[in-house]
This record gives sequence, C-alpha cells and structure tokens, in this order.
Amino acid sequence: MKNLLITLSFISLLASASAQSNLTLYNMEPLPQRLQANPALTPDCKWYIGMPGVSSFDLNFNSNALAFKSLNNAFNERAGGGYTLSINKLSDALDKKTFVNIGVNEEWLNFGFRVRKSMFTFGVTEKVKTRIGIPKDVLKLAFQGNGGSNLGYDFNFNFGIDVLHTREFALGYSRQFLGDRLTVGGKIKYIRGINVINTAKNDVVFNTDENTYAYNVTADIELNASTPILDDDLDPLKAVLGSAKNTGFGIDLGAKLDLTKRISVSASVIDLGQINWNDNLTNIRSRDPGATFQFRGIDINDYLSDSSSQGAGFEELADSLLDVFALDTFKRSFSTGLLGEFYLGGNIKILKKHNAGVLLYGSFYNKQFYPALTLSWNSKFRRSMALSVSYTMMRGSFTNLGLGMAFNGGPEQFYFVSDNLIGAATGNVKNLSLRFGWNHTFGRRRYEKKENRKSKN
Repeated sequence: MKNLLITLSFISLLASASAQSNLTLYNMEPLPQRLQANPALTPDCKWYIGMPGVSSFDLNFNSNALAFKSLNNAFNERAGGGYTLSINKLSDALDKKTFVNIGVNEEWLNFGFRVRKSMFTFGVTEKVKTRIGIPKDVLKLAFQGNGGSNLGYDFNFNFGIDVLHTREFALGYSRQFLGDRLTVGGKIKYIRGINVINTAKNDVVFNTDENTYAYNVTADIELNASTPILDDDLDPLKAVLGSAKNTGFGIDLGAKLDLTKRISVSASVIDLGQINWNDNLTNIRSRDPGATFQFRGIDINDYLSDSSSQGAGFEELADSLLDVFALDTFKRSFSTGLLGEFYLGGNIKILKKHNAGVLLYGSFYNKQFYPALTLSWNSKFRRSMALSVSYTMMRGSFTNLGLGMAFNGGPEQFYFVSDNLIGAATGNVKNLSLRFGWNHTFGRRRYEKKENRKSKN
C-alpha cells in the first residue's frame, strides 16, 4: 500500500505540470534541432555538435481552456495576507472536456555529419510528456454539491492522466535522391523508461438518487504506473539511465520533396513505438468493470484519529477507498505507446533566402484529435542570422504569434524559438513553447556553395 500512496502522490504532483511544439522550429533551416520534427530536414552545414547538456532545452504548454491568466485570476488576495482559490472562477475557465498538455525535453548529447548525399546523426534526449484530461463536473460537485438541482445529475469524473518520462538514444540517417530533389530520413530509437503513469480506462459516473439520496457510482478504471525513481533503494545508475527492465524502441520517419525550384513539400511521423514496463509496477483496476454500486461516504476522522500514526491512518484510509470503489491493486507488466505526432508541410520560395510556409500538425489523445495549423515566414540573412515568424491556430487557441531567431558567430550558434510570444508576455496564453540552446556548426559556407550550384542547374 505504501507504493500505491507514493504513486498517487506522484500523480498529484505531475498532474498540474505534452504538448505540440516545433511548429516554428520546423522551418528554421540552420538548426539541427528541427530534425526532431522531421528527420529529413537536415541543417545547412556539413557537420554539427550540440553543446553537451545545453544544446536544446524545450518547454511547452497547451490547453483548450486553461490559460495562465485565467488560473492567476482564480486566486484572490486576502486582506490579512495570503490567497484564496475561487472555485467559481476556476470552473468558468474550464470547458466540458478540458485538456492540459505539458512537455519538457532536454538534449544531453547531439551530433551529426554529412558523407556525400547522406547524413548521420546521434542524440541522447530526456523527455517528459504529460497529458491530462479534466472533467468540469469535478469542480461543479466541489462548488455546488450533489444536492438541490444536482439530484439525479450524472457527474462525469472521466479523468485522463498520462505521464511518460523517458531517455532515448537515437541513431538517425537521411539521404538525397532524384538529383537531390528528394530527401528521405529516419531515426531508430532505443528507449529507457524512467517513469510512467498510464490511464488505460477511467470511466466514472457519480449520481445522487433523487428518492433515497444514496450515492450511486458506476466505474470502469484501469491505471498502470511504474515509478523506479521513487524507489527507497534507488540505484544511481537506474536514476540516470532508467531501469533496464523498462525498455522499448521507437522510430521517426520523414521526407522532403522539391516539386519545383520554388515549391517543396514535407511530411513526418514522430514517436512511433512502445515501451514495455516490468519494474516497480503498480496496477489499479475495477473489480467489476461497469458495475454500479452505492457509496454512503466515509468519516475521515476514523482514519486520522490520535490513536493511529499518521502513516498507518492514511494507509487504512486508502485501503478503505479501494474497497468502497471496488478497486484491486496488483503488479503486472504492461506496455505504453510513445504518444506519436505527425507533421505535413509546404513551402514556397519568394526570394533566394526567404520563403513562406504552411504546416499542419496532429496528435491523438483519449480518442480525441488535436490539430494545429501554422503559417510562417522564414528568412536567412547571410550566414549570420536566421529569422522565422509564425502564426498558429489550434484547438481552443487562435492568437499564437511565434518567433524564432538563430545567430551564428563563426561555428558558434545560439538560438531561441517560441510559438507564442504575445501570450508569454501577457500571460493570457493557452499555448506556450520555449526552446533555446547552443550548437557548434561547421562547413556552412561549403554547404551554401553546393546549394547555390544546385539551384542554378
């Protein structure tokens, strides 16, 4: 039971903390990091090395309803100091089906080099993807209660919580064909799982009977978790590399085709694959899926009285809740997907070093499709600077103005990319991505001369 409590605490911490990113980055030609969105989009250099540990740090947030500003407005300052949370304001900010995605990626090692028409790459990246579905009825029950007009109402508690924390070792390859008009690329990734919370099923309906006032609960729950990092006797090597028992493989595929000297199209699918989890397991499942049972409440004082130690009291309370909601716990291996994404892009060259782009992004979560459409203008100024300006429309958010800047001083490359600068400045944002880093790039002059000769042919 102790492991169960730790797992639920871990969920609570991360549930307030993945989302689409790379929408502006996708068309920034000088940056090796855009290979993460499409392994065929090679940078404009002969070879590169990312500054170890700081070549790329990426943070992204996305929600169809919750914005930083609305979350901030839900807290009211008290006259005597401190703050109170307004459930009403927070409830007003939620849609019927609210989702929140937060992701963090950090490159520990990244390098690549060209051999004639081919490019080889290798990278080590730590990734955290968090996707949460929040039912509005949770706050409705907390704020309005289950009486009055809510008698007989079906409160929908269909939470969705998925956390995927991995470290991946990726070997990439791309090659040009058809007179360099077509580039095809791919990555094979060996993945070590560090932590996971997987909501396979969570269909919960709570109803107060209009006649008997009994609480009727219908539940079909299946939750799987593996949290080796929370082990009391954690092996330091396991903390760095993840458990050798939690492993999997993934693949990225991409292509870019020049239809004419001015028009090109591209496409990619990212993070196809799965991880098998066999270490530090916790599984929670409904004893009788879909069955309806009566819940008459509990007296928390029975479990937190002075006669019990705090830890024992919480364990008894957790055991009682599992019994009341007819949930069983056990340890069984399971597998999870990598929460894949796809990109479809098109570009038209307006001037020699300036182009306009359109990009369609898509991902699926909890049987829902989450698309985004990005329009961009992308420019290069000699070999010293690259600039991308973008506008993105996505589900629940239509005011996303992005900016990407890359500066090259000799081999040193510094960059910053955001998909929503206005939102970051005002706080009224449902979508935010920030990426920055430091690379060493070489052979950009030779690569540029080659591209110039190709464009004249």
